[in-house]
Amino acid sequence: MDLPAGVTAGPPRFEARNRTAIAGWAFIGLWLGFLLLMTGVIARDGPHPSQPADLQYGAIALFWLIGIPVAGHLLSQPCTRLVVAADGSASMVRRSAFGREVEAFPAGAIAAIDIRRGKDDDGDLLFRTLIVAADGRERLIGEGPVEADQQARAAQLRAALGLPGSLLAESAPPA
Repeated sequence: MDLPAGVTAGPPRFEARNRTAIAGWAFIGLWLGFLLLMTGVIARDGPHPSQPADLQYGAIALFWLIGIPVAGHLLSQPCTRLVVAADGSASMVRRSAFGREVEAFPAGAIAAIDIRRGKDDDGDLLFRTLIVAADGRERLIGEGPVEADQQARAAQLRAALGLPGSLLAESAPPA
């Protein structure tokens, strides 16, 4: 188990993983792989005679200009893992293609669990479960379209941390 110093080892009372970033990593890997392949074909064989050469070179350049910043963004999105130990301490590990960050929360450092209602990129309803540290820092634990799933996750986390149910703060829906 990847626990930082100060967090008790042993069987975890609660463990949550958020691996949604892997879909973006796979998408951009395929995008750049096919783009590299097509760039290699055009470099080896030249542009296809059915279309103007400048149009084909411009299209490949445009795909690279879009692909590189999108790759940077998607590859920086982390997969997270929160582990709550038996003594109430917790650790959060965030891994991305660019590195790994471990954050430790001693027992009592997590003050509340927040479920926020929002919208995804398509405008569909999305619920996000966050932990709120005593110093105000917020960390995303999980997200999904089903409110009951996020409430169940929040209830399990509250029980593992020994937080009373009154600390559950559900944000009002956005206007």
